[in-house]
Amino acid sequence: MSPGSTPNPRWIVCGSLITGDGSPPIPNMAILVEDGLIRDIRPSAGLTPIGSQAVVDRSDCTVAPGFVDAHVHLVFTCGHDHETTRTAVELSDASQLMATAVRSGLECLAAGITTVRDCGDLGFVTLRVRDAIHLGVVPGPRILAAGPPVTITSGHLSWCGNVADTPEEIRLATRRLCAQGVDVIKVMASGGIMTRESYARQAQFSLDELGIVVEEAHRLGRRVAAHALNTESIRRAVAAGVDTIEHCEWRAADGSYDFDPDLARSMAEKGITAVVTMAGITRLLLPEFSEESTPEVAVAHRMSRTGDMWQDHDWARRLRDAGVKLALASDAGVRFTPFRRFDETLRCGIVALDLTLSEAVSLATLRAAEALGIAHSVGSIEVGKCADLVMLDGLADEQTTTVGAVREVWRDAELVVDGDGGFRLPPYPATPTAAELRRPPRQSR
Repeated sequence: MSPGSTPNPRWIVCGSLITGDGSPPIPNMAILVEDGLIRDIRPSAGLTPIGSQAVVDRSDCTVAPGFVDAHVHLVFTCGHDHETTRTAVELSDASQLMATAVRSGLECLAAGITTVRDCGDLGFVTLRVRDAIHLGVVPGPRILAAGPPVTITSGHLSWCGNVADTPEEIRLATRRLCAQGVDVIKVMASGGIMTRESYARQAQFSLDELGIVVEEAHRLGRRVAAHALNTESIRRAVAAGVDTIEHCEWRAADGSYDFDPDLARSMAEKGITAVVTMAGITRLLLPEFSEESTPEVAVAHRMSRTGDMWQDHDWARRLRDAGVKLALASDAGVRFTPFRRFDETLRCGIVALDLTLSEAVSLATLRAAEALGIAHSVGSIEVGKCADLVMLDGLADEQTTTVGAVREVWRDAELVVDGDGGFRLPPYPATPTAAELRRPPRQSR
């Protein structure tokens, strides 16, 4: 049970229930929540509460698991261009970065996101925010934090301050991250568009160097997430045995499309998850934005490989057909990508990957939780799991292709975002005990 949660048992009546496993929505169900957990799930017809059990009627809503956004940057500010966001981060001190991360966490909650994996910060700020949320000092999603990513001099996000150029430096950088208490290791296998000094179409680390990161991280019980924007960096990351590949864009050195079916099969055999990030630059290709003539839409089309979202993601559908595990994420914090619009990331999954709403939700809940190693406690509506729930307007069925507006958000069986979009603060915690001051258990492989 999280700090501030109450043991009062409550039945939540759902008009439509999306469990998170990809199966079709189930009409007229009820969920019993107590002590932060899901205790029972049954049809709502004939429901008779027992003893102190209360009933919360959400029969006009679709209830889904709290979303698990597997790729965010809580200290980034969603600027109109990469330089604006980067400059804002570089010029902020630790207190300003922490305030930004807390604000971003609240935005995540408002979007129905109850768990995030932060994929890169400065100064380990997100670890401090993670711990404050865990203790109930501020509301927010549970956070799996990577800290500053491992990169090279002038490499992608080198301005986050964790540069390692030699095998020994790479080994020490990985160990130091673990010593600081990160939940996951983020390594920049390729350059990135957000860092002007780097080259997005080139690999940054050799296979042996990536192998050092994986060896040390796995030895110390952490998973490895590899940023990869070209085929060669994907190839090296797969051979090194990383756990997730972020973005996973299949480009040759000249920028041309370069999908490798054999490499896809190797990903599937090794159980590596491709985290498909539907950031603002992709969201603006949705059909609903096609008539807009804004500078942002023009940039999105200029950056698109084909000018069409569905065609751009041919590689993701081919990965899925090859048996590769997929997760949907937002990359929130980068340009055009506010944390509150996770519905647009889900909508992109429906359009680009030919998914039903339930399947898209699954890639952003249970499948994401599996990739992060936390599916034993979050990611689906199952008895015994954390009672993380998001109430969406409308009653979804298998023909639904849009995501209803977020009505309410519950985390650990407590209402954290109410029907008016307001946040429910937990009771201010008493002076914590020594046990409570310990960091939350890190996620093992």
